[in-house]
Amino acid sequence: MDESMGKQELYRKFQETGQEKRKLEIALEGFFMEKGEEARKEVYGTYLKRRIRSAMEVLIRSEDVGKMEVLEQQGWFGAKELEGFLRTARAEKSLSSLAWLLRLKDEKYGYEDRDFTL
Repeated sequence: MDESMGKQELYRKFQETGQEKRKLEIALEGFFMEKGEEARKEVYGTYLKRRIRSAMEVLIRSEDVGKMEVLEQQGWFGAKELEGFLRTARAEKSLSSLAWLLRLKDEKYGYEDRDFTL
């Protein structure tokens, strides 16, 4: 099976499956695989944007920082979601993901100083 047939089959499965977990896996695979297939990539991207929390959790667990960085560059999540991703990375003990997320937080939002005065 050539590459374009694989892409078409993947897209067909994405369109037809009713299982959300499988659909998310396919969308992640398709989004990062599609080169020159902007229409399909846009469909996958629209799906992932609506499910950014679930998509990032998959990438955090797999420690795929490169793909996490691509999703962050899309502007699909903000400070509130980032805090949730940090909690997930800590809970999953995903050290590479945690380090990247902490650096991202520092660069984009910084850290609030806590006031411990009595």
